[in-house]
Amino acid sequence: MRILYFLLLLTIFVSCKTTSPKLSSENTTISKPLFSINNKPVYADEFIYAYNKSAKNTGEEDDIDEYLDLYINFKLKVADAKNDGLDTLSSYKDELSGYLQDIKKPYLTSEKINEALLEETYSRLQNEVKAAHILKRVSPDAAPEDTLKAYKTLQDVKAEYQKGGSFGQLAEKYSDDASAKQNQGDLGWFTAFQMVYPFENAAYNTAKGELSDIVKTRFGYHLIQVEDKRETSGKIKIAHIMLRYPANGSPTDSIDVQQKIYAIHNRLIEGESWFSLAVKYSEDLNSKDAGGSLPWFGIGGLPKSLEDAAFKLSQAGQISSPIRSPYGWHIVKLEEKRGMGSLENMRESLSRRIQRDQRSELRTSEVIAKLKKENKFTKNEIAYSELKIQESLTGVELPSNLTNQILFTINTQMFTVGEFIKQLKEQSIFNIAVQTYEKEMLLAYEDAHLGEKYPQYQLLASEYRDGLLLFEIMNQKVWNKISTDTVGMKNYYTANREKYLSPLQVEADIFFLSDTASMQILQEPLYDSLYQITKLLKYKDDAEVIDAEALIKPILNSSYTQITVPKNYSNDSLEVIRNRLRIINTNIKFLKPIYSDENKIYLQFFRRSDKYLSDYFTNITQLETGIYLANNLIEDLKDLEEGTSIVSKESGQIQLINVLKIIPRKHLSYNDAKSAVITDYQTHLEKNWIVQLKTENKVIVNQSVLNKIKNEFEK
Repeated sequence: MRILYFLLLLTIFVSCKTTSPKLSSENTTISKPLFSINNKPVYADEFIYAYNKSAKNTGEEDDIDEYLDLYINFKLKVADAKNDGLDTLSSYKDELSGYLQDIKKPYLTSEKINEALLEETYSRLQNEVKAAHILKRVSPDAAPEDTLKAYKTLQDVKAEYQKGGSFGQLAEKYSDDASAKQNQGDLGWFTAFQMVYPFENAAYNTAKGELSDIVKTRFGYHLIQVEDKRETSGKIKIAHIMLRYPANGSPTDSIDVQQKIYAIHNRLIEGESWFSLAVKYSEDLNSKDAGGSLPWFGIGGLPKSLEDAAFKLSQAGQISSPIRSPYGWHIVKLEEKRGMGSLENMRESLSRRIQRDQRSELRTSEVIAKLKKENKFTKNEIAYSELKIQESLTGVELPSNLTNQILFTINTQMFTVGEFIKQLKEQSIFNIAVQTYEKEMLLAYEDAHLGEKYPQYQLLASEYRDGLLLFEIMNQKVWNKISTDTVGMKNYYTANREKYLSPLQVEADIFFLSDTASMQILQEPLYDSLYQITKLLKYKDDAEVIDAEALIKPILNSSYTQITVPKNYSNDSLEVIRNRLRIINTNIKFLKPIYSDENKIYLQFFRRSDKYLSDYFTNITQLETGIYLANNLIEDLKDLEEGTSIVSKESGQIQLINVLKIIPRKHLSYNDAKSAVITDYQTHLEKNWIVQLKTENKVIVNQSVLNKIKNEFEK
């Protein structure tokens, strides 16, 4: 988290303009100082690197002069950190060392080989292989005679197969893979990273229907029969309901489990909720509370029976028939499918996986050969010959004339026999020991000279050095003061209290409508956000109220009614009407009556703006009610009034917003405004600090170099 945070700091210099061009690395301007702080130069290549990287990260670029001012501020902060001795702290050095070790890795491996591995792996991930194998186990430290015996056994097996033998029967007979007795060596479908790299290589390099050469892995020797190849199935997300086999269960118990899973399947087919059945019945404790939902997986990620059933599903929501696995019975529901991403989108994650995978280790010899050529590696053949005839390289006193001889050179750096002997540990076989030593010294040499060979690494390393210092000095000068300078922060709040206001809010009902059929009714809510759900019902006298039963009964419970009666109507007579209505619907709520000059009784029914209103007006596709930020609902706040109805149409969806109440802005208390005050106070401290740094330090900009940079970016 810390490294991510300070790297984010290095992009804060970016403001918003257009996509950035990049200066060519051949431009001589980049090797000249762009500015100096107290006569210490900062070179143009650093500035251009930071500028381009910021533009790449955000897709936008800043004005060169504005960005330069921000970059100078950044360098002033770093210089202040060095003046305080933060770069001499052991904690800083240790942390930086760890980061530098990580960022060196891509540069210590040939870029060409890395790219070839990346493209090879991506290509393989787009395809899957179905294969079977026969394994003869050989431990890595097996005696030569045991290794030869295993190899010859597979030679004989291959010959027998080529004479017409069944591969499955041969696997069952000869394979040391215990599962071959049941599956005759069948491995199912797999893709890159799912088998050890030598095995993967052999499988992908063998044609469909063919038998591979004998291939060695850390498990022993293999013969591989490639049965089929296809485009990758991609990745899939499923949910499942699982019933486990009972521990130590009888055949009858297993039949009971099968019957239960089929009963659940029938309930799903009849329309019962997947989620509720999964929560209630699934015995996969890791997934049942999420409705049986499982993480994304690809080929090889689940038992074969489940995998086959899952990949046969084509539509989201589709469910399988019950499936048996080694763990029990399952019903599978497809949630989502996706294919492979592009190489560019997968480049970073693939590179990380390759670095951790055996395929990277097996290419080390190619890397070492390349480094030997690039760094003019030369070995002393005489010294090599004399050491090779020694029975042991450890515990033996070598002649001084041999100990002092040059063993090999890397460019102009010499490595002696004596230095080689000193680093020996348990390994005393010359060929292995010297190869290890050559590799270690070549990588160490490459490590020490990375900055000369890869300018990009030098810039990245400088970014990490400065970034860590920036993090530490910002902690001291700005961030930590929030917890220690409470008085200063409260004083800042008092001086700027007018800035800290609550946002303007509105209480509103929001309707999403499929058409305008009920628009007029919904635009005229009664007080307390009530909406008309019946037309006026007119009656000659109160006895006819009972005749309204057929109209009233369909109205949902908890509806509201307003009764209009003649103005000389008594409360007792009004209560008679209410009681008769209660007989029909006990949950009716009565609004304040209306008295009129007519000698008639009117009934009008209303609903709150809740989900039940959607049942009455079928053109309401979604309904929301609550308190909202005004600027999230209304573009022009000048038009905002209580009682306003706003209608908008976007993508064929009609949206009606009824503004019921305006909640005005108010001054926030210190506690309510604290998060905003903290941010503003940090900015205030940082600005004052920058003013101080610019006063105390002498900054000189090389205007001619700056002009050349501007001209280059304008091309």
